[in-house]
Amino acid sequence: MTPHKVLIFGRGQLGSFYRAHFASLGAAVEAPEGDIRDEAFVSGAVSAADPDLIVNVAAKTNIDWCEMNRAEAFAINTLGADVVAKVAEERGVYLVHVSSGCVQESLTAEVVHTEEDAPHPLCFYSWTKVWAENLLTERAARGTLKTLILRPRQLLSSMVSPRNALVKMLTYAKFIDTPNSCTVVEDLMDATSKLVAKDATGVYNVVNPGVTSPLRIARMLKERLKPEMQFAEISKEELNRMTLAKRIDCVLSTAKLEKEGIVLAPIEERLVDIIAELKHTLESGEADATLRKTEEETREKLALVG
Repeated sequence: MTPHKVLIFGRGQLGSFYRAHFASLGAAVEAPEGDIRDEAFVSGAVSAADPDLIVNVAAKTNIDWCEMNRAEAFAINTLGADVVAKVAEERGVYLVHVSSGCVQESLTAEVVHTEEDAPHPLCFYSWTKVWAENLLTERAARGTLKTLILRPRQLLSSMVSPRNALVKMLTYAKFIDTPNSCTVVEDLMDATSKLVAKDATGVYNVVNPGVTSPLRIARMLKERLKPEMQFAEISKEELNRMTLAKRIDCVLSTAKLEKEGIVLAPIEERLVDIIAELKHTLESGEADATLRKTEEETREKLALVG
């Protein structure tokens, strides 16, 4: 299908990207501000927008926050997602729900997970995403919900935002060297549109082919963007002592996505592109306030567990 009216729940990094993306394709886009736990709000928003596509990216994504606020994290990430699905099913609207690739664990780069593999979460945030997937999948199997569930992993982009992992890394001084899949957000937008055009349903991993690691990305940032960066390599065990939630590494298969004819560029290649774009933005001076905010959030995070 080609969506003409798109309703987006969620106003964070992904919400901003999806709003701009679908607007650039000529769709009328609405992104109301409200609580997806409130069925009256969700229902009213759907009635007002009368969309042919709903995209749900509303979620609490700070894994340490989710560890400390489990009831609220569950209510928003799991029950809220089901509220959106319930209304979408009742109105007969196609739903795209953005989940997370961190529902899987890969101990080595050779442990590559497909969408059919049983989830293996390590932190509460990941559990909330698994439970949401379960609720939506069950609704689709037992009823009339038409839903596409996307699993991106470690979102990277050229956007200057405190939520962008690349911007966060500019404020870090310690990195682990464990293999992971990553998703360039700009490529996630393109993949979403192509899957929607195919009326795809079910779960899809959406990551750029290949693997990288936080340390390898840090080295690229130092080489290409911030030569004054100083950092050290640490073990995963050391990192877990610095955070409330355990760090998960995962490598995801792109075979299902590629079977649909959607082939993303390799992660190492795309990192060169988006780091260059990020550098251009940072050099313009437009991002100074965002960087200061990100640095403050990093200090607060370390103080919380220190």
